[in-house]
Amino acid sequence: MNAVLQPSWAVLDPNDFYHPFRQARLAQDYEMWRAFQPIAEPTSEQDWTILTTLLYNRTGFPRHRVTRFLDALDTLDRLPRLRSLVEETWLLDMDHLADIDRAARRAPVELQNDDHYWSTLDADLIERFTPSRPRQALPGRRAIREAVDATIRSVEAEAAAAGNPEPDPWGAPQPEQEPAGPVPCEDPAAQMRSLPPREEQPDGILFIEDLAGGKVRFDLIVDQATGTQIADAVAQAASEKETTQARAMADLILGQTSTRVTTMVYKATDVEDAPAYHPDRGILTPETTAVLEKLATGTLDMDAAATRQTDAYETSPAIRAYLFGRDWICRWPGCNRRATHCDADHRINHADGGPTTASNMVMLCRHHHNRKTDEQAFYLLDPVTGDVFWLFADGSWVVDTAIGPLAPRQRRWVQTYAQRRQKQRKRAAAQAAEERFERYQERINAPPPPPAPQPGTHTPWLNPPPDEDPPPF
Repeated sequence: MNAVLQPSWAVLDPNDFYHPFRQARLAQDYEMWRAFQPIAEPTSEQDWTILTTLLYNRTGFPRHRVTRFLDALDTLDRLPRLRSLVEETWLLDMDHLADIDRAARRAPVELQNDDHYWSTLDADLIERFTPSRPRQALPGRRAIREAVDATIRSVEAEAAAAGNPEPDPWGAPQPEQEPAGPVPCEDPAAQMRSLPPREEQPDGILFIEDLAGGKVRFDLIVDQATGTQIADAVAQAASEKETTQARAMADLILGQTSTRVTTMVYKATDVEDAPAYHPDRGILTPETTAVLEKLATGTLDMDAAATRQTDAYETSPAIRAYLFGRDWICRWPGCNRRATHCDADHRINHADGGPTTASNMVMLCRHHHNRKTDEQAFYLLDPVTGDVFWLFADGSWVVDTAIGPLAPRQRRWVQTYAQRRQKQRKRAAAQAAEERFERYQERINAPPPPPAPQPGTHTPWLNPPPDEDPPPF
């Protein structure tokens, strides 16, 4: 009788020698950090400094580690389903939780206090941490971050719609806000920092600082669209000149080199409101997407590229773009190196007749490419799902799932993203219509105003003053 293998995580295999040790360690570590949580939330930086110092004195853990893990638990407390999963299975360790916290805190301020954001993130993370294959490898740091970023992008439009209600077509004036009056301020500096800037924010910020040893530090902050193009130009120049990105950027600015930049953006054409992805930046904002779409000089059909084949050893631009979009990172279990910095590996070697096509290739970083070439590991590739089954010399095996926007699982998520955006617009429109109808009802049901006084006639003899006699007729 053949047993049917059920979807599972490789790290939770009860028959694995390391499993009981891992479970015990993760449980103890988690309970320890739970014990470190303060009973009352620190109310100031001074309170937090005292707390972390006392913990350092008694445990030896530095402040940055205490802060990182206590913040992670604070975020986990806002994700009840994920917390239950962690405490029931010990699937995730404190570092995983810290990665989730760091990504979740990147959400706009208006979402941080939005219960809908946290409940949606909770549901999305539960789906992400539900295995689809037997002995599936845990998602890496970049996969976790991009899963959270995707949730942020899919719900932040709702907050924007709530803050910008549609104008009333009936022409009713919007109610004016009552002034709140003076409020005592215990910390004037904190209140000043909370005030909006006096002028619009600049398009970019450049900070230059002299360092010791004759060095100069540059910090540049620009919008995502500009930053994406700059990063692509620097990466391309560094690759062509086989130098560091810092040196390549300096050469580009000083005019000592030039490069032709190709920026790849992935976006479904058959789904309205589909998100756009960049191999390095991840999911892009709608504003960035609009800018880059205007700059686009050509498109590649990824459905056609999925089955395209060439006799050459090197991949064609279309095939390579498809591999980037499907794999997104190095496919070795646990590696997070971006696919754009990896080699395209033939599962069946090209010299042995292996075709140069996506169904026979995965992206591997140079280090892990060499491990596969040295036959320290072997893999099988599911051409439909893009899942990679890794087989190791000790007889163990694990499944790495594709996480790029062209992977089947991510394509389904694009539908979810678009449906959320459409529901958000419908919900905002319905709310605005309801408010307009309520204002209309108030107007038609309001009691009529009192009639204006009619101009009367004055007949002196009908209404004589008290001190006068009526006329004699």
